[in-house]
Amino acid sequence: MNAFPVQAAKVQPPPLRDDILARDRLLDWLHAKIHQRLVLVLAEAGYGKTTLLADFASRTRLRTLWYRLDEDDRDWVTVMHHLVAAGREHDAGFAPRTAGMLSDTGVAGPSRDAVVDAYLRELPSIADHGLILILDDFHLVDESADVKAIAKELLARAPERVSIVIASRRTPTIPIARIRAAGEVAELRTDDLRFDADETARLFSETYKRPLEPDVLRDLSARTEGWAASLQLVQAALRDRSPLEIRRFVRNLTGADQELYDYLAEEVVGDLPDDLQQFLMRTAILQVVTPELAEIVTGLSAADVRRLTTLAERYSLLSRRGSVQRDHLRYHPLVRDFLEDRLEREDGRQSIADLHRIVAEASEAGDWRTACYHYSVIGDTAAIGRTIDGAVEEIIARGDTIVALSFLSTDVTDDRITSHEVLRSRAEFRRGERAVALQRAQATANADPASAVALGNLASIAFSAGDAKLAWATARTIADHSDSESAALMGDGMLALLGSSVDADLRQTTNLLSRLRSAQRARGHVHHEAISLLNLASHQKAQGEAEASLGNAALAASLLAGDQSSGELSAALATK
Repeated sequence: MNAFPVQAAKVQPPPLRDDILARDRLLDWLHAKIHQRLVLVLAEAGYGKTTLLADFASRTRLRTLWYRLDEDDRDWVTVMHHLVAAGREHDAGFAPRTAGMLSDTGVAGPSRDAVVDAYLRELPSIADHGLILILDDFHLVDESADVKAIAKELLARAPERVSIVIASRRTPTIPIARIRAAGEVAELRTDDLRFDADETARLFSETYKRPLEPDVLRDLSARTEGWAASLQLVQAALRDRSPLEIRRFVRNLTGADQELYDYLAEEVVGDLPDDLQQFLMRTAILQVVTPELAEIVTGLSAADVRRLTTLAERYSLLSRRGSVQRDHLRYHPLVRDFLEDRLEREDGRQSIADLHRIVAEASEAGDWRTACYHYSVIGDTAAIGRTIDGAVEEIIARGDTIVALSFLSTDVTDDRITSHEVLRSRAEFRRGERAVALQRAQATANADPASAVALGNLASIAFSAGDAKLAWATARTIADHSDSESAALMGDGMLALLGSSVDADLRQTTNLLSRLRSAQRARGHVHHEAISLLNLASHQKAQGEAEASLGNAALAASLLAGDQSSGELSAALATK
């Protein structure tokens, strides 16, 4: 055993620096979950996996074995020597039979399975009161058949009170489905390891002795998203800066800053396969990475996109944070900055502009938001206006007025496009500028009397502003002359609302509103559906159907929760 070059630092927890923050919520979680058979701590470089586990190891009463793996630990002899050495950090005489077998690993020596079996038989000698085995940096050896076989045996056959902790940049490929099904797997992932707002504030005030103003902390949290490595690099960069300089630095923080750039280049993507690096750089121009957009921007096949996306997820470079859709992924903003900057260094600005245009043109017909974003990056205001004009009915129906207007030029002197004026009038109404909104809506409908969008907007704003006569006349025009089925149905609905005054009319209006709501729901028109539900709730209340009224009002509120363009409008309609 003595002849084998065991590295002592690999079987000892790393020393804790003075400038670390005790992360109580994560330490408490580990204390609660450590008795599971397997604890996974999974995140990309710099999220504090090793520091957290070293801190936990220094606090727990359970005996802890530490083994930091590296690229040289790919054969079973090396791994078993270090596992024995980790045990001997606590008991100098641990595993004598295993050690004896390891001293004779020539051609006629014992097999891997025999040595592992001997180790597992001797492990209870140091596990009588419980034991934690931490395998750090497991991703560096995850492709080794020997390592996977040893880990599999440890999970399956280690004594009952032994817990195995694997820290890795990606989900290990060892089979864990059986113990997961038994409820014996606990996981900490990237989102759990992010520093929350309170931890970030404490880190700078208590640990770094550099308290930051609340607005600076908010900007820092938004830009770093709680990434521990970036917070540490920021703290180093803030030395000798004045409060004003600190505020300016944090506000403009980007992954292209030299220190962050070097860290990302060396630690995060430096060792990745070339095809994955190219995939990452090209998809970094996307706000949301979907399979369809990734194919467009990379020119790769669907199969290659699936393969590379899976790899990027395994390395925790792409995540679903903030998205409920499984195939909608995104980069950490600093990683995205870095990748875009690297792409520009390698391919030039024009190449990036061409990629933005390709994505915009491919998205224009079906995803106006994506198209407008990419057109805005390259400054094509004409294309933005065209895209919004083509999608205006969907924009209004989904309650996206404010978002759409954010893409349009603020200089409107020469922009009298009907759809744009409609959106502006709706935004004015939302701001409480009712007279101005009604005036613009009236002028737009007069200028383009054949536009169902302009007429519908005028009827809606007139109705909400209390001009029942104008609303009635406009709704009649829509109902009688519109070529659009949905517009005609909306016109009928508004006429029914304006004309209902007796019980029979109330019931008829309720039926019509139910039909209108169903049609809007089928089209995904969230904003219009919510307004119909509010009016439906009002009529059900008038008919004494309190339970149904409350149910529809609550459903409308949930639909409007994320709709910033409909606040005053929905409130006004709800009171009618």
